[in-house]
Amino acid sequence: MVHQSYVRRITVGIFSVLIFGVSVAAVASAQDNLVTGLKHKYRLTEINSQGVAANPGTVLTIEADGINAEPYPTMITFENPVVDGQVKQRSKGLGFLKSTNLQILQPGQKVYITKINDDTQGKEDSLKVTILTSDAVLATFTGNYGSQYQTAKRYSTTLAFKEPKGTLAQMSVDDASKMIEAVLSVNAADQVRARDNGVVARSCEPHCAVSTTTGTVVGGAVVPQAGEPAPPQASTPTVALGQTPDQVTANMGAPKRIVDLGSKKIYTYPDMKVIFTDGKVSDVQ
Repeated sequence: MVHQSYVRRITVGIFSVLIFGVSVAAVASAQDNLVTGLKHKYRLTEINSQGVAANPGTVLTIEADGINAEPYPTMITFENPVVDGQVKQRSKGLGFLKSTNLQILQPGQKVYITKINDDTQGKEDSLKVTILTSDAVLATFTGNYGSQYQTAKRYSTTLAFKEPKGTLAQMSVDDASKMIEAVLSVNAADQVRARDNGVVARSCEPHCAVSTTTGTVVGGAVVPQAGEPAPPQASTPTVALGQTPDQVTANMGAPKRIVDLGSKKIYTYPDMKVIFTDGKVSDVQ
């Protein structure tokens, strides 16, 4: 015969597991609702692998100092922890891994939000907001053989808002918005300019970049005057295997640099290198 106290312990144990499971599900649901609500409030920007804003979203203005960002896209991205509205410095032990083109974003710079998610697996809660500068800047990179070239790049990073364990499950969208907007503010006028300039930006990227808030041009964009239609998009220059140097320069223009290695020549352009072997294109980097 099974003792009644044993049955009672089993019953209590099962009931406790069920209650725990319901509690965990409720917490997860609350956090999902928070992230979903923030995505409705801040329209995310869709970005392709070249850093082109295919579908620009809400524009925000940086208000805090000390936000580190890397060129987009990048293989390694480090988070910027934010505690009580202050951006904290990253671990010095990770300094050797940072990009040589790392920039510290400045108050007043405009950014998009490309991702919002939460992380509650550690000792504290973290609401993560990934941002991308709306304007590109000319960044200098080192290519093969030590040569340098410049290209327009946007910069990206993730802000990790740190809160005590269990906070996100209780946090409202309004409270989360206040936390975010202590670092990234929203200006209604920016949204109008972003919409008006969006067509121009998409007409020339990724070969150039147009500020979504000021219309400032980086590259060879042609910005139409008010009331004029946007210029038609020019065909993208192409390089094909087997082409001669004359064919390449006819499509791409004169290279910034030519490395002559006898039967092998390297034509350097701002965003690529064309390698010729015996007078024909053999590789593009």
